[in-house]
Amino acid sequence: MAAKNIKTRSTIQTQLRPSLQTATTPSSEPLSPVKTLSSQANPHIDALKVELLASLRKDIADIFKKELQDTLGDALSTIKFDLQAVKTQLAIDKAANDATVSELKGTVKEMEHTLTVCSEDLAEMKNSIKRLTANIAKLENKCEDLESRTRRNNVRIVGVPEGPNTSTTAAVASLLKEAFNLEKEPLLDRSHRTLQPTPKPGDRPRAIVCRSTANLESFHNHILMYASKRFSFTLPVYNARLIAALDYWHHINSSLKKKRQNSGTRREKD
Repeated sequence: MAAKNIKTRSTIQTQLRPSLQTATTPSSEPLSPVKTLSSQANPHIDALKVELLASLRKDIADIFKKELQDTLGDALSTIKFDLQAVKTQLAIDKAANDATVSELKGTVKEMEHTLTVCSEDLAEMKNSIKRLTANIAKLENKCEDLESRTRRNNVRIVGVPEGPNTSTTAAVASLLKEAFNLEKEPLLDRSHRTLQPTPKPGDRPRAIVCRSTANLESFHNHILMYASKRFSFTLPVYNARLIAALDYWHHINSSLKKKRQNSGTRREKD
């Protein structure tokens, strides 16, 4: 019995040794079936992970979308309503603006036509004004010439004090006789004060204008000749310095006055 046990043990050891030897040499034998199963299961696990992540993302997106719709639904509807109202108001305003613009275009066309007519009228008026201005200048020259001609036989006496009967023809004739040492009093057609308001006491008296057409040669030789040079004289009756000058038109008188003032200033400078 003991011999049999020894034999069986040796046989078991001899049977187990090659298996152990084979286990100790893994490079010489193929992989175990567990490792091959794990390597085959990895792709399926990765695909499952991808599917799970995609479903999770979709679920999360749906949840967020639903929450946003629930939260912003009323606000979005209000905004849509407001936008529609604004759109309607803009359409109404645009129609009103278009109508106003069309009306303004019509008004502008009317104004352009009116301005064209006015410009033509203005051009015609300018021509008329130029023509009338030239005619007025001619008439003024004629009036000045006629007035100057009517004043040829007039003598202006300056400095005679104001008073009753100081500008009558008799008083002025006596004054001229005494001033120019005439043999007799000249025949005067008329004499009067200049057409100005009566001066106040102490103010400068108005000038006397006299005219004579009778015995014109004598009047011209004795009186008008001296008056053309602004004859200055004094009379005991008035005790004042008097001046006899020709009765020029007022424009000529003003120009002569300026010339006299300029000549006086030049003399003072000299």
